[in-house]
Amino acid sequence: MARDDSEARDPRIKQVLVGVFVFVALSACIVIAMIGWRYLPEVLADWLGTIVGIMTTPFFLEASFILIGLTIVVAVNAWRQRRVGDDYVELEVKDAED
Repeated sequence: MARDDSEARDPRIKQVLVGVFVFVALSACIVIAMIGWRYLPEVLADWLGTIVGIMTTPFFLEASFILIGLTIVVAVNAWRQRRVGDDYVELEVKDAED
């Protein structure tokens, strides 16, 4: 059976792949920072160890993920608006008739 061209060109697949890539890249950076900060030179290891320690305390962990998530959402939205343009939509209002 032939594959439908609309499935091959579905833009949602590309959007999901970009989202998954951003999530995996961010997760990898966090894991590398948490595991690898001990192997860096003295000053950089102390600085990164302090940042990792602050980010993993209960309040700052949630706050840092909120800020990282908000930054990602704003960046992706700005990138999408630059690519597609501003969305201007006029809604048609129907008159209420009794």
